[in-house]
Amino acid sequence: MSDEPIGPKPNTGSGFDWIAPVYDALAFVVFGRKLQQAQLTFLNRIPHDATILLVGGGTGWLLEQVLIKCKPRRVLYLELSARMVAKASHRMVKNGVVGSVEFRVGDVRDLPTDEPFDILITPFLLDLFPESTLQTDVIPRLLRILKPTSLWLVTDFVATHVWWQKALLWSMIRFFQLTAGIEAKQLPDWQRFLADAGLIRQESQPQVGGMVRAEIWGR
Repeated sequence: MSDEPIGPKPNTGSGFDWIAPVYDALAFVVFGRKLQQAQLTFLNRIPHDATILLVGGGTGWLLEQVLIKCKPRRVLYLELSARMVAKASHRMVKNGVVGSVEFRVGDVRDLPTDEPFDILITPFLLDLFPESTLQTDVIPRLLRILKPTSLWLVTDFVATHVWWQKALLWSMIRFFQLTAGIEAKQLPDWQRFLADAGLIRQESQPQVGGMVRAEIWGR
């Protein structure tokens, strides 16, 4: 049985449907392949035959890498944008990638509550939410699907003191507010909220000149 709603429904912006066709191109223009490289940082920590929940996987590039490199038993691919899901599914077919994947359009309220996963992957997801929503709704819901031995692989933007990086991050938030309707108005301190939730950071590596952190968290 699914949980009853608690407060307003978290929304990462269904407007990502609109930018889905150009999302990867935009990321490449700004960052080259650095964001993709950051997401690969800890994939080698995922054991073969694991069950994986991938939330916010975009157009499926990371999903493809997970299936090829990690050989998971099953992947649940949860993405709010129907167009992103369609592109991810098409990518698998086009590239002949084989694996057990369930594609699901929805947000954290559509997570199964009776099926724990070995691995949770959230690539550039946590920065889309306001701090209050992240702390009281999103993170608690994600924690419910983790086993005591599960690992949470996070790749996301972090605060920086470099002026041009701060300006770029501000511009990105404004862009996705206007085009995708995200709720975040500033970069949330997601690392603090994960620690406050009782998780322990096991590994961390700076990426993209310090603007991004690839990290592993566990109980």
